[in-house]
Amino acid sequence: MSMHGMHAVWEQRRSLRYMEQGQPTKETARRLLATLRPHRRLIAGALTLTVLGVVLGLIPPLLMRQIIDGAIRRRNYASLWWLAAGLLAFPAVGAVVSVGQSYLNAVVAQTVIHDLRTAMYRHGQRLGIRFFTKTPGGEIHSRLVNDLNAVQNVLSRTMTGLFVNALTVTLTLATMFVINWQLALAAALVLPAFALPVLSFGRRTYDAINRTQESMAQMTAHLEETLTLSGMVVVTSFGTRPREADRFTGYSASVRTCQVRQSMVGQWLSMVVRILSALGPALLYGYGGYLVITHRAELGTIVAFATYLVQLYSPASSLAGSNTTLIGGLALFDRIFRFLDLPADVPEPSAPQAMAAGTMPLALEFDCVQFGYQPSEEVLHGVSFTAEPGQLTAVVGPSGAGKSTILALAARFYDPEAGAVRLGGVSLAELAEADLRAAMSVVTQELYLFHTTLQDNIRYGRPTADDAEVRRAAEAAQLGDLIAALPEGLHTVVGERGYRLSGGEKQRVAIARAILRNPSVLLLDEATSSLDSHAERLIQEALDRLFRGRTVVAIAHRLSTVLAADQILVADGGRIRERGRHAQLLRQGGLYAALYHEQFDPGLAGGAEAMQAAVR
Repeated sequence: MSMHGMHAVWEQRRSLRYMEQGQPTKETARRLLATLRPHRRLIAGALTLTVLGVVLGLIPPLLMRQIIDGAIRRRNYASLWWLAAGLLAFPAVGAVVSVGQSYLNAVVAQTVIHDLRTAMYRHGQRLGIRFFTKTPGGEIHSRLVNDLNAVQNVLSRTMTGLFVNALTVTLTLATMFVINWQLALAAALVLPAFALPVLSFGRRTYDAINRTQESMAQMTAHLEETLTLSGMVVVTSFGTRPREADRFTGYSASVRTCQVRQSMVGQWLSMVVRILSALGPALLYGYGGYLVITHRAELGTIVAFATYLVQLYSPASSLAGSNTTLIGGLALFDRIFRFLDLPADVPEPSAPQAMAAGTMPLALEFDCVQFGYQPSEEVLHGVSFTAEPGQLTAVVGPSGAGKSTILALAARFYDPEAGAVRLGGVSLAELAEADLRAAMSVVTQELYLFHTTLQDNIRYGRPTADDAEVRRAAEAAQLGDLIAALPEGLHTVVGERGYRLSGGEKQRVAIARAILRNPSVLLLDEATSSLDSHAERLIQEALDRLFRGRTVVAIAHRLSTVLAADQILVADGGRIRERGRHAQLLRQGGLYAALYHEQFDPGLAGGAEAMQAAVR
């Protein structure tokens, strides 16, 4: 791991803690505005319709005032009918405007959510293998599903509501002061009281939302682990269904408790606001009634004011609670932005070097490579070797020797702490991701097939391949008998993780993928570990054809698969202890010879001499 890689690891861990413990900041608000900026035209359209809707909502009380103080008093029937028609027309137009406003709000909210969801998915792809070994899959899925669903509600309601409420309070108060400043002043005196009880609810809402989202992430992670095909096989085979059901019940109960607590924060605030909302009408009708009795105000004015109070106190209470809703919304955006801020463990180079043109195949070189999965635990110690172009380099050794780690570094799943891994003379860290993956294929020990057809699984690394090419690759990987036995041949759906196939069949599918991709460099990690002796003999010829003209690095426990390698590296304790061809290493009588005689004891496997003869 390079120093940059070490820094990225610590930054990633620090960011993960920060993601859980952070609090909303001005930086969060700034980034939220930057996220909304590309959609400013749609937002401007929604705000224009919002202003129009608020203005239209102010007109009906004025019409009511004219009906009571003008048309009824003067018995003017024509004016009465026109004003009554206005009471229908303006709300109808306002309703149409509201539909348009809601549509634009929904478009903005869904577009922003789409942008964030896509950005989070792409960023998650860049975080590297190390992140996924440390983070439960359910935690990541919770960010992409639960958090974004909650953010959608914030965008569609809270952000728009803040503007609507502020505009409604401002214009309603202005209209009330124009009509009667004494009554408007009496109504305005109550407004500050709305702010007092809600200021303390912001922190409670933030904490409640954070706890809810974290508990939902735990529950989602448990679902991902135990209610999928692979998890269910383990749960069923060990008879732990009751235990896992109890654990899920506990997680679900935690979600229930957190959501009830989050809901009650809003309910207690609503109770206080409703009590305060009764104060305004009491003052209005008491003082307004006095003004009507003393002939200093008209009855229509009091009725209009009563209508305005309904329009005033509801948005005023919501506006006073904006501290609560905004902080709660920022808590959700915090979680998303902190995920997006996690540094990539294997970053894309800012100025990538070009791949060596016309060089086929390419040499793969390890130059004094040191690496550890943990900063304090080094796994590889100064590993150096060159996998020559067009040759098979085998890496063997006891369990825990560092073989799979060597392959992971060769595939650039990780970057070394010191030293370099080069392809065609260029460090992997300086190659563009697309160029590196185009030149390399990896067949890992952990085989993964998608829940789709056998044909699509083989074609996964080269989606443009035609059906004939897919069939040739399948036959080269000795899958002909399997295809003939499947009910729909290549078009048979293999099930989640290829569950309908045996381990050996899945390995042959993985090899068919590599054959179809036609890479310059091929990395294999125990590519035949799940094959029986018959299947291994069948596929060895396909592997020989696949190896021809390529740089191949193969990890193997079964030495029978690498006896003819051009170079055998014997790893132990994170170092290359021996290197050479099979016969040379056997004569040395070292670790390789011990491993060989352990696997090919004369009494069990037909004799070591017979095996050597087979190689010759």
